[in-house]
Amino acid sequence: MSCQMPESRKPEPLTPPPGTQTVPDREKETPPEQDERLQIKPPAKPPRNIVPIIMGLALFLLLLPKPLAAQLDIGVSLGTSYSDNVFQLSDYDLDRWDHSHPNLDYVDTTDDLALNARFDLALPVRYQWWKFTPSVTANLRQNFSNPDKQSENALFRMRVDRYYWNLTALYGYYPENYVRSYVDSDGTGELEKYSYARNLYRGDLNLKPFDHATLQLHGRYEQYFYNQFWTEFDANATTLGLGARYAFPAFSLGANYRYRIYDNYRHDAEDGSYESNRYSGNIRLKSTPLNDDNPDSPTFYPELTLAYEERFFQSSDPWYGGRADFIYNTSAALNFDFGPRWNIKLDYSHAYRNVESPVEEVRRAREYSENKVSATVKYSF
Repeated sequence: MSCQMPESRKPEPLTPPPGTQTVPDREKETPPEQDERLQIKPPAKPPRNIVPIIMGLALFLLLLPKPLAAQLDIGVSLGTSYSDNVFQLSDYDLDRWDHSHPNLDYVDTTDDLALNARFDLALPVRYQWWKFTPSVTANLRQNFSNPDKQSENALFRMRVDRYYWNLTALYGYYPENYVRSYVDSDGTGELEKYSYARNLYRGDLNLKPFDHATLQLHGRYEQYFYNQFWTEFDANATTLGLGARYAFPAFSLGANYRYRIYDNYRHDAEDGSYESNRYSGNIRLKSTPLNDDNPDSPTFYPELTLAYEERFFQSSDPWYGGRADFIYNTSAALNFDFGPRWNIKLDYSHAYRNVESPVEEVRRAREYSENKVSATVKYSF
């Protein structure tokens, strides 16, 4: 699952281009009773404490009767990752940080190490020609040099398998995602955290029309709830997609397309709504023994993923008007299997965002690049 980070507030006030309406001050905004757009009732925010939910479900699964408990699939993953631009700062912001600009005081280091942990519990149940697999996954991440840069989430799935198809329904709960900090220019006037909670509802249908080929139908709906300083950026997002994969004797190829509508529905300050097209392709080589002469030798396989997304913003305000983002992602990984229980994954990824806008400040503030390397060890019980 991947999800693009929502757009963030501009770091400094802008001088709008000629003929562009300025964004009103908060004191001058239309009262809610005079603007029906502001009367939209947002969905109820989810609770932020994720630990009791995970512990309760884990305890329920572990206390199942022995015949069912014996069928549990349990996985634990531990990993570390290094990013050379953990806050995804532009060159302009990196230069300001080098010169100790007060708006970037929240950045302890621009690069950072993170510790990642993942816990998986699944209970496959077979009934005649059907297979049902409820599962829960918990993810935790903590950065070292920038301790505020941390996240946790939980995923709840139900998968149904038949011979020629499988269907997965998923709910993801992300209680808090800290992006970075900005000066709240129309509120406190102080440097405040920019963070959000998110609900994710997702469905994937995989069809096997003939041997070695798989077609995928994908849909997701997301709700974004920003903290008290940035509630004007609350948003909903809908994504639809198609995908296909074909397995050749020595490798497999996959491709998919995603169309996304991101609706910044409050519209009482800046409108970050956009529509996007995302294209990606993946090649994965067949698993190969490290030692051909040893039947118990560990195996490995490499894979490469390329992705390209184009976002077209719908607003006419000074920051987003006439803006388009072009995002490039490259990922290369090596996967090693040491028997049925141990797996090690080494991964490198590169992200780059190019921005087109009639406003120079937007281009210099929003373009960035990031390199990330990671290593993950997984043990399956």
